[in-house]
Amino acid sequence: MKPPKEWSVYLVRCADESLYAGIAKNVDARIVAHNSGKGAAYTRSRRPVGLVYHKKGMTRSAALIEEARIKSLKRDEKIALLKKAVRGLRRMAGVFALLWTLAVPARAIPTFSKEGAIVLSSATAQAFAEVTVGVAYPQRMYYLPAISSGAPHASSGTAILSATSADGITWTKETGVRVATNTVPSVSASSITGCALQPLVGGGFRMLYSIVSTTGAFRIHSATSADGLAWANQAAIAVDGATATYVGVPRLVVLNSGDWRMYYTRDSNGGNDLPDRQIFSARSTDQGATWGASSVVLSTTAYESGAAKLTDGKIRLFYSQPPSAGSSATVIMSALSSDALGSSFTLETGARISTPAVTGALSFPVPVRSTDSFRWRLYYSYYEASNSTGDIRSALTGAPAPISMTPPTVYRSASAIPLAIAGEIFSAAPTASISNSGVTIVGTNVNRTDDQNITATFATQGQALGSWDLTVTNADGASTTLVSALTLDFAPGEVALTDNLLRPRSGGSTIIDLTTFTAGRVSVRVYDSAGHPIRTLFDDEHAEGSFGFNWNGRNASGAVVPSGLYFVAVSGPKISVKSKIIVIR
Repeated sequence: MKPPKEWSVYLVRCADESLYAGIAKNVDARIVAHNSGKGAAYTRSRRPVGLVYHKKGMTRSAALIEEARIKSLKRDEKIALLKKAVRGLRRMAGVFALLWTLAVPARAIPTFSKEGAIVLSSATAQAFAEVTVGVAYPQRMYYLPAISSGAPHASSGTAILSATSADGITWTKETGVRVATNTVPSVSASSITGCALQPLVGGGFRMLYSIVSTTGAFRIHSATSADGLAWANQAAIAVDGATATYVGVPRLVVLNSGDWRMYYTRDSNGGNDLPDRQIFSARSTDQGATWGASSVVLSTTAYESGAAKLTDGKIRLFYSQPPSAGSSATVIMSALSSDALGSSFTLETGARISTPAVTGALSFPVPVRSTDSFRWRLYYSYYEASNSTGDIRSALTGAPAPISMTPPTVYRSASAIPLAIAGEIFSAAPTASISNSGVTIVGTNVNRTDDQNITATFATQGQALGSWDLTVTNADGASTTLVSALTLDFAPGEVALTDNLLRPRSGGSTIIDLTTFTAGRVSVRVYDSAGHPIRTLFDDEHAEGSFGFNWNGRNASGAVVPSGLYFVAVSGPKISVKSKIIVIR
């Protein structure tokens, strides 16, 4: 007898974006086991998981071989396998959409709306710090007073100044100079091109600022301050671009580990050409006193950059960039790190801010939290065509940006499903709802953990199968809909046999109980041990519910079958089961 081809190989995407391969007879039940913590040890700490690949109709031996092959693949090779499988399913639009969404999850991107007023005239924002560490506002802005250079993006000066604000909108300039080309101990600086700073754990601040030296070299120097106002230079050079290579506009974030990461722009070809500037990064384990080796983290053209650490620890980089044709930057783009290390980034689609090339240019994007703590305000310099010095302006995130629901698939047989909603820009007291074909289910017990996470319970029992859209609404009424955020599915069917040791001459019978969670075609057939058909007990459409069949040990002609081993094969909506029956005459 040939071994039955009832095994499947599957791939799931885990919560940490890793991929896990396994084999199972009932893949749906196996996914449930993974998500309940009863699956593999690997997935237990990486829940929830979502199915992204399923190859069925295999013997157990063949499935084990295929599982080993897939596990030996590198991640990019596994992604290529998924894409190839999806291409083969293009004619099955629903399956294609589901698999592709799970394989490459879409991420909502916050939108920014320009605010009207000029924040500071003839200046470029560089860095922000809390006036009182641990208290979000008032904030202190460090800025460069712009000089007329004849072209945008060349803004530099001989001093870093500061201003304070209690709301992020109205700024008051502070008297005095924070750092200048003559700050002591003296460094060889003829001009300053950018700066960043962070508070030190033991008190005070450290600033990194980029310069052009008196010999024309590009460097990033370090300075410290006890109060954020009076600064003294440090001896060491943080980054040395040497005479010919441009380095500038440092940005600093503190990683979850406590290490510091610096981002800065550098000419990737060893010169000083705007189109060759890319974003490099270095890491420090001693709060910026010394820095490790640097490497490029964003290979696209970036004139200047800004960095924001999100609540989940990931880093978003903002960078100014010219259009495909032209030299002036007219868009501010963004990229998001793949994890909290901030060393690997994925470009985000679309522009965060843009301006027509004929009207002006953009530069120096610097993000900071707004006073409500869940939104971001992005400061940038806008150079009107007739104004080469530029003014600091701002833009504010508005509507929430939901990313995903977890788990992404639920069964409609459950009465109330608690779901986790991930995203950004979630205000206090948000609301959440899901909708499908005119039916809307409003979430209850909505709880906001932070600006990136919400939980809500949805009563999905008996609702329509298929994709449901998610709408999150902030307390101010701003809302965003994430299309196909949730798939409402039906649970796998169940089969149970009673009295599978059958004595037909004694009038006995085997009871075959079925439970299905959706209507569909059901087939119940009996085969002998060689796979020959003996009798069809049922083969037709059947309503959802629980029902049963009896086999009395007789074939289609009504004759009692010989003693031996038999199989009852049951198929239906998410049912594919073969069970043994022993007949004794």
